[in-house]
Amino acid sequence: MIRKIIPNVPKIEYDGNETDFGVNLLAATFDIAGTKMDRAELAFYSGMANHFCWIEGNWRGSRGCECFGNNNETPFQEELRLLKTIGWSAKYIQVSRDTDGKMLNADDEQIKRDFVESIDRGYPILSRRTNNHRYNIIIGYEDEGNKIVCKEAVDEGNNHRDAETFVRENWQSVILDYIVLKERLEPVPERQRILEQLKLITAHARRTDKIQGVISSGIAAWEAYLRMLEHDDFSKLSTDEAGNRFGIYCDGLCQIAGRSAGLPYYRSLAERFPEWRDEIEIAVAALDSCAKYGGFLWTQGLSFDKKGYKKFRDPAARKILAIEGRKAMQKDILAIEQFEKILALENKLKKP
Repeated sequence: MIRKIIPNVPKIEYDGNETDFGVNLLAATFDIAGTKMDRAELAFYSGMANHFCWIEGNWRGSRGCECFGNNNETPFQEELRLLKTIGWSAKYIQVSRDTDGKMLNADDEQIKRDFVESIDRGYPILSRRTNNHRYNIIIGYEDEGNKIVCKEAVDEGNNHRDAETFVRENWQSVILDYIVLKERLEPVPERQRILEQLKLITAHARRTDKIQGVISSGIAAWEAYLRMLEHDDFSKLSTDEAGNRFGIYCDGLCQIAGRSAGLPYYRSLAERFPEWRDEIEIAVAALDSCAKYGGFLWTQGLSFDKKGYKKFRDPAARKILAIEGRKAMQKDILAIEQFEKILALENKLKKP
């Protein structure tokens, strides 16, 4: 049996926060491929340090809103943009299937060939699976590609474990889409890619239409989230149902807490680009304050147990969370306004 595993795969941390895990997967992928990036820099360029998505009134849909896929119109849009920015060409395959699950635009041999060739070159594959839509990376194969070896986070109730190694059979039947790294390109100059990312961050924050027709983003997501948090009706929910809903609200808080991930990189920009220093320093202070809201509910006696769920059912308790959330939202808006000032300044300098 032929078995090939990419060596020196770094630890991929997971604590239940899908926002962090998505960034950690990318960091591991780039590290293995030889394009090591500081995690704070990667959080900025991926957009996950300023990400907020929410689906109002849709509990099933809002679960997992912190994932990359909810921030764009097409699968892996953010990852492909990021790869091009930092200097990688990539092959992207989205597998189309009929109602019986049969592939319409690919076949087992093509996908197996893509995976084997990439692993043989030492490059992991970014992929998703249909049964839980979780991102993972494929780091090896067995039996000439008939089995794959992947790194995937583990959830067991409220217990979360860092990504572990799994061997999957019949993986072709569950693959949704994947990215294969192809070759190195000349990266976009840093100043240009910073400004391009600030444009994307501010556009995401100010977007008023819905992503994929259902997902609110940025400020609109804040407003939808806080409106639901304050006025949600728990009167007919069992304790277990209330606990599940509590977990979904925590998914939103994970996104807010993610503001802290990019702060070291923002601080470095203030040092290296003194013309932006005032705006960046104001934005850093605002984002740091905003990120702290991600853990505010723990200071209010809420927890993942029946006692915590009971308290969360209390409208008065949730009103406190909503009031504090509006303060955090204003901090987020203040940071966006600073980025817009930088972009306005750069546009002014370009004019003759």
